[in-house]
Amino acid sequence: MLRFSPVVVSLLVGFVCSFDTRAGAADWEASFKTPPPETKPWVYWYWASDNISKEGITHDLEAMARAGIAEALIGNVDVNRKNRGKVKALTPEWWSMVVHAMKEGARVGVRVGFFNSPGWSQSGGPWIKPEHAMRYLTASETRVKGPVQFTGTLPAPAANFQQVAVLAYPAPTGDTDAITKYSPKIGSNAGGAAKAFDGDMKTEFMAPKGGDNSFQIDLEVFKPFTARSLILYPAAHLFKATCELQVQEANGGFRSIKKFEVDRHNPQPDLGPMHYGPVAVSFPDTTGTHFRLIFSKLDRDVGFTEIELTSGARLERYVEKQLGKMFQEPLPSWDTYMWPTQAEPDDKSTVIPLDQIKDLTKLVDAQGRLKWTAPEGEWIIERIGMAPTGSVNGPATPEATGLEVDKMSRAYVRDHFDAYAGKMLKMIPPIPPAKAGHIVADSYEKGSQNWTDGLETVFQKRYGYDPIPWLPVLTGRLVGSADQSERFLWDLRRLVADRIATEYVGGLRDVLHE
Repeated sequence: MLRFSPVVVSLLVGFVCSFDTRAGAADWEASFKTPPPETKPWVYWYWASDNISKEGITHDLEAMARAGIAEALIGNVDVNRKNRGKVKALTPEWWSMVVHAMKEGARVGVRVGFFNSPGWSQSGGPWIKPEHAMRYLTASETRVKGPVQFTGTLPAPAANFQQVAVLAYPAPTGDTDAITKYSPKIGSNAGGAAKAFDGDMKTEFMAPKGGDNSFQIDLEVFKPFTARSLILYPAAHLFKATCELQVQEANGGFRSIKKFEVDRHNPQPDLGPMHYGPVAVSFPDTTGTHFRLIFSKLDRDVGFTEIELTSGARLERYVEKQLGKMFQEPLPSWDTYMWPTQAEPDDKSTVIPLDQIKDLTKLVDAQGRLKWTAPEGEWIIERIGMAPTGSVNGPATPEATGLEVDKMSRAYVRDHFDAYAGKMLKMIPPIPPAKAGHIVADSYEKGSQNWTDGLETVFQKRYGYDPIPWLPVLTGRLVGSADQSERFLWDLRRLVADRIATEYVGGLRDVLHE
C-alpha cells in the first residue's frame, strides 16, 4: 500500500541526521559512516520526455542503491520537446515500464513512488472532463425594456458552459452612461486613440512604448460629465504600465483623481481564467468637461480594446477580487490580495438593491430559453454559469496532458486518483509496506477557480446567506452597497481557499490512506 506524503521538498538529494548526545562519540560517528535506513535520502526520478527503457530503469535503480538512496519518486515530465522518446506516456508499453520499476526497486532495495499526476503540477490529465475540471463563473447579459413579455434564448457565454443561475435586476443609474455617449473630442500623442472609445471590443488601440515610455489621452466634452469609474479593457498583448486619471479644474490646471498600475504581462491560465480581464478602478463622484489619462512606465507597447470612463458605479479590481486574475509573478507579497476600502457612491441609485434581484433560474431550460414577463423599466438579465479555467497539468508530454481536476470536489479528486495513481496500484505486484513508496503532490502552480457544483449550498451553510443574488458583483456592479459587495467576494475567496484545503488536499490524503 502506497502512502501519501503531502509535501516532499523539491531538492534532488537531501538528508536528515539526528543523534543522541548521551551516546558515546564512537556511536554517532559510526552512524555517520553507516547511516541508519530512516536517514537515507529520497530523489525525484524524472522520466524526461518519454526517453525511458527497462534497461535504463534497472541501471538507474542499481546506481541509486549503490549510492544509498532510499526512495525514488517517478515524475513523468516533458522538458525536451525536440528529442522525445518512443515510449509514449499512458500507453501499455509505458505502464509496463512502471511495473518494471516497482519490481526492480523491490529487488535492489529502493522504494519507488510517483507523482500523483503527469508533470510536477499538479492533478490533471486527459481523463478529466470539462465538467469535472477547475471552473469559474462567467455570464452573458441581455437587456429588456418592460413592461414586456420576453421570450427568447439567452446566449451561453463560453464553451462547455454549465448554467448555475439566471438573474434579472433593474439597470442601475449610469450603468451604460460612458463619456463616449457625449461625442468627446479625443486627443492623444499616440495615434489611433479613438479606437479605444468606439464601443467595439474587436478594434484595438496600440500605443508604442516610445522614447520616454509614456503617452496621454485627452477627453473633452461640451457639458459637465460625472465620472465614478474607469475600466480599461486590455488587448491581447502583454504589458505593464502606470495609469493616472486627471480632471481639469476651473483654473485650467489638472488634478489627479486616481493613479494605479495596469498589469497584464502574463496571460497564462494558471494565473486566472480571465487572461486579459478588465482593470477597474473607482473614485468619488468627479464632474468635469476635460479628463486626461496619462500612461507611464510602459515596459513595452500598450494596447486596449476599449477604455470606459463611466458614471456607473463599479467595484474596484473586481476581476482580481473574484480570482479571475491573480498576481502574475511567483512570489506575491503579504498584501497582494489586500485592497483599500472603496468609498460608497453618492448616488444610491447606482447600486442594485438586493430585494429587486429576481431569480429566474427555474424559468430557463438547459438551452437557455426563457419566457418571462418583465416589469416596467430597463432590466438586465444575466445567464450565469461555470466554464473551465483552461488550466492543465504540466510539464507533461501531449499524451499525458489534460485539464486540471476541480480542486473543490472530493468526488472528482477521487476520480482523478483512480485514473492515474489508482491504476498504478492495480498493476503493480504486491509489495510489503516497508518497501512501498509514496505519492507526492509537488508544487502547486495551477491558479484559481471560484465555483464548483453545489457551492451555493456550502456557502449558505457556512455564512448563513444565499450567494446567488450577489453574483452580479462578479460583473463589477455593486449590490446592496460597495461594502457588502466587497464582503461577499471576501467570503467567496475564503470559502474557495478552505475548500481547496479540505476537499482537494484532504481528499487526496484520505483516498491515499485508504
